[in-house]
Amino acid sequence: MARLVLTLAAAALAGCQVAALAPPPAPTILEGEDPHRWLDALEAFEAQDAQSAPTRSPVVFVGSSSIRLWDSLAEDMAPVPTLNRGYGGSKIFDTVYWADRLITKYDPSLVVAFTGTNDIKGASPRPAAWVARRFDELVARLRTLGCDAPLIYIAISPTPSRAEHLTAVLEANRLIQERCELDDDLHFVDTASQLLDADGKPDARWFVEDRLHLNAEGYAAWTAKVRPLVLRAYSVEGDR
Repeated sequence: MARLVLTLAAAALAGCQVAALAPPPAPTILEGEDPHRWLDALEAFEAQDAQSAPTRSPVVFVGSSSIRLWDSLAEDMAPVPTLNRGYGGSKIFDTVYWADRLITKYDPSLVVAFTGTNDIKGASPRPAAWVARRFDELVARLRTLGCDAPLIYIAISPTPSRAEHLTAVLEANRLIQERCELDDDLHFVDTASQLLDADGKPDARWFVEDRLHLNAEGYAAWTAKVRPLVLRAYSVEGDR
């Protein structure tokens, strides 16, 4: 059976080391945010863990419904062990706030996040700069919790159902990509460009009927971008 071995050079990238000291306090809840609405989802994850313990040091995929609905995730990332911690409708601050229960408790070898899409929607979308600052907070929160695992950020998708927010979506992606380029432990995956048509508009052919969530072809497009980065953190030895 194939054995997965981390190939990242720096010792700090060996994953999340659980701090011996008391955990840091939860972040102050920002105005307009309500992370406690996800308590039922967190308890459901913990019930799953009690029934079947997750693989040690998995690659944790975290974020909103596009992660939750990625039914082929384990197959798409094989042989890398994955853990899906997507919870539909979540925002980026929710992931920051609950990082200890969603991510670091599993001592991940790698974190893959798709979050921020639900912040840029509706009549009062968050500005791109606000979303980018929450990305900074997510990185800082993970490190404060003792997690030095690399972080892969999947670009916010330009969707037909939220086409009016396209400018903000692309700007948020640009700002987050700039941040990732300054840190070898952070990786931005541009999954957004391929979801646009020849006119630079969200292309409905990648989405299901709600024009928000990816169809099978959309997930295949994501996989083509995300899988190589995930596999790059590993080498596979033994039987193939």
